[in-house]
Amino acid sequence: MTRQTIAVWEKGERMPSIGQLAAIAQALGVPLEVFFEQNAEEPTLLFRADEAGVLTPALRALILKRALAYAEIEREIGEVAVSPPQMPVEAYEPHAVERYAGEVRDFLGVEHAPLGDVIARLEERGLKVLLTPLPAHVSGFSAYTESLGAVIIINENHPVERQFFTALHELAHLICHRQDFLHPEKAVAAGLREKLANHLAGAVLLPREVLERELHAFRNRWIPEAMLLDLKLRYSVSMRTVLIRAEQVGIISRKQCGQQIGVLNKRFGKDKEPLELRREFYNPDFKDDQSQVLPKSRLERLVFQALSLGVVSASRAAEVLGVPIEYIRKRAALWSSNGGSAL
Repeated sequence: MTRQTIAVWEKGERMPSIGQLAAIAQALGVPLEVFFEQNAEEPTLLFRADEAGVLTPALRALILKRALAYAEIEREIGEVAVSPPQMPVEAYEPHAVERYAGEVRDFLGVEHAPLGDVIARLEERGLKVLLTPLPAHVSGFSAYTESLGAVIIINENHPVERQFFTALHELAHLICHRQDFLHPEKAVAAGLREKLANHLAGAVLLPREVLERELHAFRNRWIPEAMLLDLKLRYSVSMRTVLIRAEQVGIISRKQCGQQIGVLNKRFGKDKEPLELRREFYNPDFKDDQSQVLPKSRLERLVFQALSLGVVSASRAAEVLGVPIEYIRKRAALWSSNGGSAL
């Protein structure tokens, strides 16, 4: 570390990274923790999950580590931690949820257009989205703190359409039920909260106006499977969600919704549908010959920006992304700000 770097720290113009603090601690012969012991504001993520038992100490520690690393990269390149707007809701009122969906779509920067890659759109708004392996019955969960912002965790093994729905389900909790993150043990009417989050997620994916425009010819009639599949591809949503939304806005009856879902279950199984979505479908650039160097997430983009600016090392970049250092080296040259190697 140079004298100039230390002077910048002393002036408060930049904070040392965790890697730099570790190097200082090693040089001084003290544990890294001494740099955090006096900080009363040390972030502690507040978790919320549909099944509290999923949040084991090991999983909490892993997500906290990844969130802190994400925040470190944001800080190094001048990004600000982001949380969605807060809109506390206590009661589940279906008509009100349809209205809330419009406000969420405004936050996401769309009106009635398809959302496309939901995860990418959330990341464009500055939210932290982490895909990680979880038990098959767990779709995801979320975490929050003022200093780190909102973190949405999604099961990376689930189909893409389910990942999109889960991301918006957790966004709904972050917007409507943020008080549950502060006092999860005091959360009441959990069933109604889940119902609201599911309804809001579906309404954001498929607004009432879209359904009435697309399905008006099928009011109180059987919706063809080809129509369900068409809406799935265009609106990044499962065929079952299309049916549930059609029932919620009064296009079909609850009985018909159940019957059509039953047909899908019998044909494909309860957890499968024809033509699983791929995120590449919504990102044409990924099909280009240069797709191997394109960032796969906001975090990856920020890491390579920080690497090109020289504020993180290649080894730290590999650690944050959880990839081999060869992965970093292969892509670093194209991110170099001077045309040479960023390593």
